[in-house]
Amino acid sequence: MALTPIKMKLALFAVAAVLVASGSPASRAATDADVLLAKEAAQKGHWKALDALRPRFAGDVLEPYPAYWLLAGSVDRADPNEVRAFLERYPGTPLAESLRREWLKALGAARSWETFREQVKLLVGDDTEIACYAFQDRLERGDADAVAEARTLFLSARETPGACDAVFGSLVASGAISEDDVWQRLYKVLAATNAREAKETNALLPRAHRLNEKLLDRASADPAKFLAHEKADTLLRPARALAFYAVARLARTRPEEAAERLEGVAPRLGADLTKAAWAQVAWQAALAHHPRALEWYALAGDTALTDAQIAWRARAALRAGDWKQVLAAIQAMSPEEAREASWRYWRARALRKLGEPQAADLLLQGVAREMNFYGLLAADEVGVAPSPDWTAWQPQKEDFDRVRSMEGIRRALALYRAGLDNEGLREWLWAVRGLPDRDLLTAAEIARQNNVRDRAINTADRTVQLHDFTQRYPMPHRDSLDAASREWALDEAILYSLIRQESRFVPEARSRAGAVGLMQLMPATAKWVARQLPVYPFKVDMLSKPDVNIRMGTYYFRRVLSALGHPILATAAYNAGPGRARRWRDERPLEGAIYAETIPFNETRDYVKKVFANAWFYRHRLSGKTPSMRELLGLVPGRNGEAPDPVAANLP
Repeated sequence: MALTPIKMKLALFAVAAVLVASGSPASRAATDADVLLAKEAAQKGHWKALDALRPRFAGDVLEPYPAYWLLAGSVDRADPNEVRAFLERYPGTPLAESLRREWLKALGAARSWETFREQVKLLVGDDTEIACYAFQDRLERGDADAVAEARTLFLSARETPGACDAVFGSLVASGAISEDDVWQRLYKVLAATNAREAKETNALLPRAHRLNEKLLDRASADPAKFLAHEKADTLLRPARALAFYAVARLARTRPEEAAERLEGVAPRLGADLTKAAWAQVAWQAALAHHPRALEWYALAGDTALTDAQIAWRARAALRAGDWKQVLAAIQAMSPEEAREASWRYWRARALRKLGEPQAADLLLQGVAREMNFYGLLAADEVGVAPSPDWTAWQPQKEDFDRVRSMEGIRRALALYRAGLDNEGLREWLWAVRGLPDRDLLTAAEIARQNNVRDRAINTADRTVQLHDFTQRYPMPHRDSLDAASREWALDEAILYSLIRQESRFVPEARSRAGAVGLMQLMPATAKWVARQLPVYPFKVDMLSKPDVNIRMGTYYFRRVLSALGHPILATAAYNAGPGRARRWRDERPLEGAIYAETIPFNETRDYVKKVFANAWFYRHRLSGKTPSMRELLGLVPGRNGEAPDPVAANLP
């Protein structure tokens, strides 16, 4: 049940006035309208109105919410006894953990250490701001372990909140963090081209040794100009750091020019800093698919590379077909990174290319047991034919009774019903943590029955041994998708895959960027499509209608596919735009898996892999046959000096 903003506001004040005047509790369970009114009151800071609504929630599954909103809205001024009472009454709930987190930050800021210590040990999960307040307390009490832990955080060069400033300042003052430590962190944040964090770190250096922040700003604004005017014969440490920063910043947009500038300043940077600068240039060049990326990696020599830099060294080698460098890069990764399915797969491929088939097959057999993009590719390599069972496991009555009785599940469904999807999502995720497979699949079916399709899919996706592939890969809107695939000559499996990834089959889905509906069309794109089809009169709210969205989205995908000529390119374009998808090709044809692996945008790279893994399962479900992932991916054609496609250039 939804209310317009004006009606909601009028109802809010009317309810508040009646309840405040009468002082009598409501005699009925909370309705969806009550939930929306309470949320509106919390958002507007109308605390008296919210407090007046609380009696309506007595005994209701959503009873904690008005109390939580009241406490969270003024946690820095709240009565500690009231906060404790809430935490004790609703333990193990996401609201309790969220309130405890905010309370701890308020306690830390107020230096109420006794209560802080009591609560911090009960916190679930990590929070850097709270950790730094804890460091403040522990350091004041002379905790030696806190010194080492805080120093480790400092040297990690992670971006940190203001609560950490006092910690780092005290450690510098005491000598626990040396000037060399500060420089170590400073170089890391300069490499990340994080000027704000660089200034925070710079303030910890002795005044005479600090960077000139006006020069830092100039290097940020125009790194090429800054490097062109850098003429000092002997660079002091701050000046060397600024030159390094300017090279790193320029490399992000123009790696070739950064390489030229680096050659000019290298004699004055010193060997170690020059190598680190080459690492930055090489990394950004690899992200831009520059043909000299591997050459510049070689100039980085023995400098310590981050996992991100090493990963792109491996990807540059993949595009170059240099399997020896692929293997060397993967072997240089941290153990955690090297254990990722992607790098186990590519390591196996490199070993096979380099004449070690037994070691390759051993790795591939392990990866092939995973039902994901790389597992399906590995299965092709070792000749395994995965066969998902589409005869779904059915929960029994006792399963439904058990899962439906879970308070978190009940709260989530009530919130979704009221239209508070963000709150519903948080409750759902909290409720399904650590559930066994049987309960996960039961929860997925409950979500499907309540038309919360995204939770049905994502919850079924969590199982480890007992699976329900019909829940993971549902096929709603079959008539519309079958008709659209025929009308535009498209692979129905790809269409299902796109929708699964874009919206999880939620017709009303809206992205933060404004994309709408099953196929997540941006309003501007939809208006363009409406003129082509035509759809007249067209209004953006029509995109929430499945039939309209499917027809318009599939038409757009057909146009993109026709312009770009390959499903992988069209899929990448659907996420990142046609121009980028075309630019990411190589001069020569690329194996589809290599094209996907070397997409420079993390989101798009992950998106393309997931869409094609989805497509494998949907093709299996639609045809009953086991497809080949390598055949699905195919060979992405090279540029070969072709002229820009005017059709692709004009696609929105």
